[in-house]
Amino acid sequence: MKTTDAIPVTIPVTLLSGFLGAGKTSYLNRRLLPSLPPDSLILVNDFGSINIDAELIEYRDERIIRLNNGCICCTLGGSLAERLAELLRQPVLPASVVIEASGIANPARIADLVRLSPRLQLRDLVCLVDASQAERHSRDPRVSEVWQQQIAAATHLVINRLPADLTLPPALISRLNGHEAHIKREAGDANETTISTKGPRFTRTGAWQSFSLNPAQAIDGDQLATLFAEYADVLVRAKGIVQRQGGKQAEVVQLAGGRLSWSPALRRPAREQLVCIGTGGPRLSRLADRLRKLAGVKAGTQTTLS
Repeated sequence: MKTTDAIPVTIPVTLLSGFLGAGKTSYLNRRLLPSLPPDSLILVNDFGSINIDAELIEYRDERIIRLNNGCICCTLGGSLAERLAELLRQPVLPASVVIEASGIANPARIADLVRLSPRLQLRDLVCLVDASQAERHSRDPRVSEVWQQQIAAATHLVINRLPADLTLPPALISRLNGHEAHIKREAGDANETTISTKGPRFTRTGAWQSFSLNPAQAIDGDQLATLFAEYADVLVRAKGIVQRQGGKQAEVVQLAGGRLSWSPALRRPAREQLVCIGTGGPRLSRLADRLRKLAGVKAGTQTTLS
């Protein structure tokens, strides 16, 4: 194919990773989008049948590709490869590509897929890490392996919720052992620090389960908080765009690191939606049943990753 100045020989790719609730979409909106060249393309993968993250990105909707119902490093690897091949066949190529991976993805596997194409160039593999959850994630057998994979594969670590004295949690220090790390406080952000590093890679992934539902009625926020707290032993992450009882507009609800938060939605979705991710078993199924009752729906969709 003959190239011109308008069609780059290679397309730079930024891969954004980080465990559930680390702040990937917020970082994408705040840091990456302002620096993207015009006509960039964003691929967003959410683990579940509803892609909440894509709804939260402050970008032109036609430049966002949604990859749902699995993790692109595993069950959707074929879909990602097909999408990348498809965009490279377009007469006008994107100026750059950003891939926001699922919170339980092994980014090294996605990076290897990108490197297979001579037309794509992996520029950065950014991993968001919640410092306030580092000790918990490092010890939790459900979480520790994928959390370590994400840190190990990164070229840049962005540490969220770090103390003002720049003290790294012991779990992060142990993960950075043997790495050449360069720590820099982000200007204007008291809770964010960047660590540029290069480390080894892991290959295995853990097993997770998600369920998604579309509420048919306004949700009682207090009851939702009570349910999330009751099932904290199996529920790792929840996010959605829902109508809360007493509210005047749809809100984004997020559970991350045991913290529940509400904020105004950027836009009202065609349908309200809620996604929960955790470890499978009877208790997670019971939580799904109780949430469906709270939301006024009779059934939902479950997606299992093994």
